[in-house]
Amino acid sequence: MKSYFWFIFAVPILTVAVAAAQEGASAPAARNITLQEAVQLALRHNHVVRIAGFQVEEKQHAKDVARSSYFPILRNDSSVVNVTDTQIIAIPAGSLGIAANTPIPSRTEVLNQGGNTFIASGTQLTQPLTQYFKFKPQNDIARAELNVTRSQARQTQNDVALKVHQIYYQLLISQVHRIATLSRIKANDDLQAERLQQVKYGSALQEDLIDSRAQYLQAKQELLTTELQISDLTIALNDAIGLPLKTQLSLDPNIPPAQSTCRLDECIQVALDAHPEVLEAIHEVDKASAGVRLAKAEYVPDVTAFARQSYQNNVPFLARNFGSFGVHIGYDLFDGGKRRSTLREREAQLAQARENLARVKDEVELRVQTAYNKLERTRQMVKVSEELLALRQESRRVSVQQLERGVALKSQADSAAAQELDARTSLLQSELDYIQAQDEIAHAIGSTPK
Repeated sequence: MKSYFWFIFAVPILTVAVAAAQEGASAPAARNITLQEAVQLALRHNHVVRIAGFQVEEKQHAKDVARSSYFPILRNDSSVVNVTDTQIIAIPAGSLGIAANTPIPSRTEVLNQGGNTFIASGTQLTQPLTQYFKFKPQNDIARAELNVTRSQARQTQNDVALKVHQIYYQLLISQVHRIATLSRIKANDDLQAERLQQVKYGSALQEDLIDSRAQYLQAKQELLTTELQISDLTIALNDAIGLPLKTQLSLDPNIPPAQSTCRLDECIQVALDAHPEVLEAIHEVDKASAGVRLAKAEYVPDVTAFARQSYQNNVPFLARNFGSFGVHIGYDLFDGGKRRSTLREREAQLAQARENLARVKDEVELRVQTAYNKLERTRQMVKVSEELLALRQESRRVSVQQLERGVALKSQADSAAAQELDARTSLLQSELDYIQAQDEIAHAIGSTPK
């Protein structure tokens, strides 16, 4: 497909150079940027993309937290306690017997047990057993949430890249449209001058002069609207790619040419297999399925094995160092129907996730079909725009020849040139619409537009 980008942008480059010279050296230089560079800047600096990346990192750590449940827990509990009184044991006189008529003990003895300040410390190793029936679905849920977040981050990147493409194309078209409008204003200036002379010599009516003046004002109004649109699009592009909003941009018009795309049935199959929204819905089904398994695992008793090494100082009736081990079993005999209701809730969530997966697949297929239809329409539009440009070129050539022979006015030649620029603008818009349609197909099948 023939490209007119460089030819069309030759005039804007000269115009910008002259304007910069007039404004003085203090004006900041515009930053040159290509479409690919804009996309890469957006993927690195766009706030939405960065937030999505942090969300992936958050879910990765949450998955690590869930995975830690598989390992035994080693815990130490220590305490230092001060009591107001200690335990006392009294041994009455002679309570241990009489030897040689001497009671043992000879008098009542009072034994103080422990001390007012005592220390107790224990280190226990706990190993869950039947809880693994719960840990497995908990880890599956965490893994599914991580995969969901990754799919969402990928879709966010695709959305931002497509948005950058769209703004970039619109800004290019607006800049070319501005040049065409300037050419139309020049033609109206010449027509206005000619009408003044014609009215002066009586070869034109005053109404013709008014009409030419109205055309000039309409062109000026269109120019102001276009310049405002260029300013808004520049700010939007700076925001999308993470640059300061006041940064002046000089866009590279050398857009990569349109590439061949897949057939409709192939595009649909690729989208259903790899689109981030489809993958997200699939992971939501996995998460809901793991939730059902977790609800069922609540019916399993909690069995935990433990081993403990304890140390004490000044605690009565306890050895200074001793060990203990055993098994702890816990089971809720009555919970008011909580487990049953939780299981029904999770089953309903699973049904919703499966229905949502079917919905997302239908929507993705619809998007692919819509984007493919747009691609066909824009391809035909490019052909029509090329034919229109050829006619406008021929019309301008004839006008120039007539002007050279003196059978046409300068305003007519300028008008033909302006119409040719309008046709070139229409062709540029058609070509960019065609390329954008391919970007939308890539977006519809789940790829990042480059």
